[in-house]
Amino acid sequence: MKTQNPGRGAPGLRQCRPLHKNGITTRTERRPVKFMLYKEYTFGDTDVYYAQAEGFGAGLMLFPAGTKIDPDALCPDCMVQVALRGAHNLIDYTQGVTMRNMSSSLLHIVSQEADGSGVVTRLSDGAGNDYEHTLRHDAETGVFTVRAEYFNNSGKTQVLESLQSFSISGIFNPEREGVGTEGLRLTRMTSAWSRECRLTSEEFSALGLDMSWARYGVKCERFGQVGSMPNRGYFPFAMISGGGCSWAVMAEAPYSWQIEVYKERETCALSGGLADFEFGHWCKEIPAGGGFKTHRAYIRVKGTENPDEICNDFVRFQDKRLSVPESEESMPVLFNEYCTTWGTPSEENILAILESLKGLPIGIFVIDAGWYLPENCGWCNAIGDWNESKKLFPRGIESVVSAVNAAGMRAGVWFEFENVGRDSKKFYDESAVLKRNGVPLTSKNRRFLDLRREDVQAYLKEKMLGYLAAKGFAYIKIDYNDTFGLGGDGAESFGESGRQITEISLDFLSRLKKAVPGIVIENCSSGGSRIEPLRMSMVSMCSFSDAHECKEIPLVAANVSRVVPARQNQVWATIRRDDTVDRIVWSMTAAMFGRVCLSGDVHLIDGAQKAKIREGIDFYNAVKDVVRSGYIAESFCNVRYFRDPKGCQIYKKVSENGRRMLVLAHFFERPHERFGCDVSGYKLAAAYTTLDYEVKNGSLSFRPAGEYQAGAFLFEKEETQ
Repeated sequence: MKTQNPGRGAPGLRQCRPLHKNGITTRTERRPVKFMLYKEYTFGDTDVYYAQAEGFGAGLMLFPAGTKIDPDALCPDCMVQVALRGAHNLIDYTQGVTMRNMSSSLLHIVSQEADGSGVVTRLSDGAGNDYEHTLRHDAETGVFTVRAEYFNNSGKTQVLESLQSFSISGIFNPEREGVGTEGLRLTRMTSAWSRECRLTSEEFSALGLDMSWARYGVKCERFGQVGSMPNRGYFPFAMISGGGCSWAVMAEAPYSWQIEVYKERETCALSGGLADFEFGHWCKEIPAGGGFKTHRAYIRVKGTENPDEICNDFVRFQDKRLSVPESEESMPVLFNEYCTTWGTPSEENILAILESLKGLPIGIFVIDAGWYLPENCGWCNAIGDWNESKKLFPRGIESVVSAVNAAGMRAGVWFEFENVGRDSKKFYDESAVLKRNGVPLTSKNRRFLDLRREDVQAYLKEKMLGYLAAKGFAYIKIDYNDTFGLGGDGAESFGESGRQITEISLDFLSRLKKAVPGIVIENCSSGGSRIEPLRMSMVSMCSFSDAHECKEIPLVAANVSRVVPARQNQVWATIRRDDTVDRIVWSMTAAMFGRVCLSGDVHLIDGAQKAKIREGIDFYNAVKDVVRSGYIAESFCNVRYFRDPKGCQIYKKVSENGRRMLVLAHFFERPHERFGCDVSGYKLAAAYTTLDYEVKNGSLSFRPAGEYQAGAFLFEKEETQ
């Protein structure tokens, strides 16, 4: 690692200057902390402070621009949180609570370089353990990208037991008299199959983050997820808010991850990244001259406590960096036949479905699970051999692909390439599957391919990459229906083996794009169990919930829209032959939170039902600009229980230029009085609904006639004289 002299500021930045040359002593009941402010910057609406703290390393603090701070009361701790094997706790009573602020985090700043887009800081412990901390700012969204990298210049092998992607400290409630955390709240997103990305909020006092009278130890809320389904518990998001300000993070987390809210003194810290040795059984040997780089995390600090405003910025940032095939720019409607054939697709039933879809503007047709079925097997347990069924497709699946193309659609197919099922021959190939303690790791009817093996990679290249190219598929739905948990053998730790396998699975996405140029990739995993930012940056879209006809779908679709760009947020509208017009509108309106995907009994519905579907698609095509690039202007939901929803949900999205507004309303029951939302300054342009509604005096109001009614409304800005 080369070191350079510290920078002297840059155009567009506040002049960088060392402050408090003699250091400052904070007044705490427990211990004084001497530190100096090393540099101070302003990026957009955020003030950034770097501090060198005696006994606590070099810290990073961010505040909404103009926030009044008392330098004497700030409590920074190290912006690079690292645990090297052999390091010790700096604070008593912390074993099993956190691996933050180990002695290996006592780093000093060697140099710093800054320009208009960010800061690169080089740090060292003086014993050859060197680090580079990168902070980049996106001026359009206000989002910071942060990551850390370790360089082993110690001359001997070192073992990392933790290296976090980010750590910011000095967080306090600016409305409180003095510096403290009273009144701060932690907002998270619980996430599970059919309940993805649900916001929850708790006060610090409820989390037990207040210090005791004796002030021994630390207070730490550590949460995350262990395993290869990173969204099965929480989504990697956290927001600390209070006093009109918020500190929020969204982290790349393809495998086991953690986020920690930490409090030892008057302010608190927020950090996270790869799950450490205590949480995720991760450690990694770094030979002399080697290194290790974390995944990225994304930070937004803003003068608001509204999570929608924060999430709008994160989603805009994600959308900007997406690279999807040109065919995806128009966001075509999809049809997936799973809820039509239920895992037994065939040439016969697909041709019948194609005939029934005539007259509907659909761009993609997906053949889901089951195309590989051997005799007397279900689709779930037969994965792994990937031999096309001659019984289901007597003329070969390419004949169906040709029929799909002739109908004006592109053909897609389902794969679950990382797992093998009990009814496959590959399940019993013990040389190919992941082992733990020498025994094949088995989850009921699943085993997991050890993707690190070259023979396994060659097998998948033939069975998946070669098959897609040969058969003419333009779309692949990649599913993943179980987790290997901590990981297995073959590395320094279970956690490191899991990380290695996950990285190779991500690399396969890149290999897939090269093998089949222009292919559209869907990310599915028992619903949305893998919709974290890194994997989502490599695919065209995701699907979630697998809830099919469940009436809570609009609730989940709205939640997912907070963290996934709309053009990636695939929402299913599953139509049944006995669906009323109300029910069809309900499903189609829910799908307008993102990408419309149809399924169900399209071959059994009547002309009136089909006409209502066509009306919904036409409305959707007319509002795609708002769906894709609009921001959440207002959200209301008074539903408490997902499985038995009562109440309503109303969302407003406004286009980037503010001229168009989309209102999506779902009523789970008939309210006692009219519900409404403010639409002042706009006039109604179009509606797709069965609701009794009225636009009057700048308000859109509803009075549903019964349960489960919905509507989508397009408004346009009124011209002012």
